Amino acid sequence: MKPKLSLICLLLIILLSLTTIISMVNANKFSTGVRKGDKLVWKCNVCKRSEMDAIFVTGWDESGIFENLSKGNKMKWEIIKSEVNETHIKIEFSIWMWTNEVDWGIIDSNSTIVYLSNPKDYSEALNFSNYKSLVPFWFPTPVGEYMGGLNLYKWYDVDNRVLPTLNVEISKNEISPGNPTKNIKIIAIYNDNGALNTYKLYIKDNVVILDISLDYLPWYVIPTLITLSVILSLGVIFYIIRKRKMKINS
Repeated sequence: MKPKLSLICLLLIILLSLTTIISMVNANKFSTGVRKGDKLVWKCNVCKRSEMDAIFVTGWDESGIFENLSKGNKMKWEIIKSEVNETHIKIEFSIWMWTNEVDWGIIDSNSTIVYLSNPKDYSEALNFSNYKSLVPFWFPTPVGEYMGGLNLYKWYDVDNRVLPTLNVEISKNEISPGNPTKNIKIIAIYNDNGALNTYKLYIKDNVVILDISLDYLPWYVIPTLITLSVILSLGVIFYIIRKRKMKINS
């Protein structure tokens, strides 16, 4: 009996060890997608203020992520620190709130976003009503897999068929009495780095009242950069050819 008992104990120890290792691997497979020094800039393409004022509680644009939001304004984040360990995934960043100034000036604030390393460790259904946007501007990566592992509140539906997308439907008065005053829909699409790529807030008849997107290089800058790269490459090639000819002649 003793050898059998010892064998059973050994098997139990091995099983527990494997379970721990699998849990640790599962917890550490997600990352931040961004690193220190990375800059993220969003631009507001549409902001129908009268509709937003009518739908949400007073002061929706006076604090939080929508502070001073209006069409044409931009917001910038700069990553201060990113951290991943067995229990959490965290980024710390500086924020320059929505502005149309060319010079960003002094930072407005610093902030931190923290997620559990394993999305299945959340004990309750998540909703993001603490964000005025009602969705995060950043998720751990791979985004689709992380969002898919979350136990989300009934407002949210994850769509990973093409791009990681969070579809949101909130009925009148569902956040709190009088908020929102109408049914709303949100489509939030994320890029491979976990950053919010496209954000659209709709009301009845698919009317967009808020449209925010991650800001990239202007279209006219890209051809210029390509041209410069081609010129530089040709210059290097001509220089190498010239050097070879000089060696042959000498």
